[in-house]
Amino acid sequence: MLLVALFGTLTALGMTVLACIQRPNRWQLLVSTYVIFYLVALGIVFSSLPSKTPASLISMNLIYGILYLPLLLISSPQPKVEVENKGKRPRNLFEERFNFRLPRINFGTKLAAGVLALLVVLGLFGSLQTRFGVKAVYNSLRIKTVETAPLLDKNATPIAISPKTVRNKMNKAMSTVPNTSYYKLGDLQTQVVKGKTVYIAPVEFDGFWRWQRARNTPGYFIIDATNVNAEPRFVKQSMKYTPSAYLFDDAQRVIYNRFPSWVQEGQPQLEVNDQGEPFFIQTVYKARGVSRRINYRSLHVVVLNAKTGATKLYTAAGAPAFINESIASSTAAEMNEIFGRYGNGFFNAYFNKTGVKLPNDNGTEDGVTPVADKNGNISYFNDFTSPKTSADSTMGYSMINARTGTLTYYTGKNIGVMDSTGAKKIAEKEYVAQKWSATMPIMYNIDGTPTWIVSLLDSTGAFRSYAYIKAADQSVKAYATTAAQALDQYRVQLAAAGSTASSTATKLTKVSGIVSRVAIVPNGSSQSVLFAIKGNDYLWSVGTGDYPKAALLEAGDEVKLTANVNKQAKTGAVQSFTNKTFK
Repeated sequence: MLLVALFGTLTALGMTVLACIQRPNRWQLLVSTYVIFYLVALGIVFSSLPSKTPASLISMNLIYGILYLPLLLISSPQPKVEVENKGKRPRNLFEERFNFRLPRINFGTKLAAGVLALLVVLGLFGSLQTRFGVKAVYNSLRIKTVETAPLLDKNATPIAISPKTVRNKMNKAMSTVPNTSYYKLGDLQTQVVKGKTVYIAPVEFDGFWRWQRARNTPGYFIIDATNVNAEPRFVKQSMKYTPSAYLFDDAQRVIYNRFPSWVQEGQPQLEVNDQGEPFFIQTVYKARGVSRRINYRSLHVVVLNAKTGATKLYTAAGAPAFINESIASSTAAEMNEIFGRYGNGFFNAYFNKTGVKLPNDNGTEDGVTPVADKNGNISYFNDFTSPKTSADSTMGYSMINARTGTLTYYTGKNIGVMDSTGAKKIAEKEYVAQKWSATMPIMYNIDGTPTWIVSLLDSTGAFRSYAYIKAADQSVKAYATTAAQALDQYRVQLAAAGSTASSTATKLTKVSGIVSRVAIVPNGSSQSVLFAIKGNDYLWSVGTGDYPKAALLEAGDEVKLTANVNKQAKTGAVQSFTNKTFK
């Protein structure tokens, strides 16, 4: 940090040396002025943590040089210049008009001005290169384009509970933390621990004086991310180095001091290994030349042991296996922006707009949403829409691997259907009176059909319902309090709608038998009766809107029905229904 401050005042130091050479009788004043200036610069570096990169050093030297020049002139005044023209040189128009002779510019001043001018040129060059050189950044992305999105496994839990719901539960559980008044809840992180998708959040210091008093935080919270009824569990793990600590216990400062030439992306995030030991991870990269352009193929991650302060630098893909998100969510959001907007260059993005697609900002972390697959890999989801302001359809969606940075773009049936903003609006329409809000929209491929899955929360942030909405037809939707229930109902709705997708093709079938099990579940503003028939492994659904007496169906009743059957999902949507036992 001392070295970065010295580099940052290099121009001012050069000015001081030149001034001391030209005016040796005033060297004490000049040196004292520089020392004071250096201490001020050190304070700025200590608080802002600028990276030790060419772009940062050029801008710092330019700023410090401009600020230091007046101080240098004040501390070493120029000799008086005679006003009268004694024939030494002719006056210019300015001098004639105001009867004033400008002081002669000495060699040191000319050299200082030249250095500042050079820094201005380099700074402008770097800024322009950063701003307009987006094509090189785009070319550094690892991009895969796929037309068919992967199918959602019927046994997989489609989405995790909303981060807002999790924070609500964790904040209520803060009373279990010792000396709870010292602390606050930190940032949430999605992770896979021992094969389970979880949310974790560190307990952080609530201000400087509480840090000064406690010095160590007591641990972190963890909660199952796939069960809406799960409760957070507090894990005791004393942590000295955290983002909320101060001075040299600050996690970000520790990482900066050891890797000052690396640019930090986002904030340090907590991840734990399978033994529950805490680490803070920070995405970093090396800037290109005098610009701040990023190379997405060379992203790295610094891993900081929250207990010992030990740090180690890894490539993003080569980080320890327990680290799921070595690429920060903010970096993933930037990758989507570069991919969607700048594929054909900077000027095309704002004028012709050929091939431009804009990422929506409906995710839970920096506009993206972390999603865990059945293999324990986490990817960031985001969908893209047209740059036309009136458009509300998606042009596809991306999944960015949180370890490798590979951006997979899914097109095919995902083009032209409603986008995530539209899905949220549709989900909220069913519960206008309750004022529930939709969050965390994610598109899945269910039985070959692009489907939006949205979580609905009440005004307190508590989870209330899942909404499954067919992306190409907003009238096909299902609501339930569990993901499995919502998925079953949605498949029934697909069958009833007669989806043309090959995997959801339906056939009208006549069935009769004895009911073995019955469940009545809400589906938005109406109800659906789900039931099973002895000797038949299909799940049948009948709406109470069409058949009100179906709400009185019981196990043991004999029924006769005609239904649209989805063989793959083993569901049937009842078209005609007769209860022979209860008429």
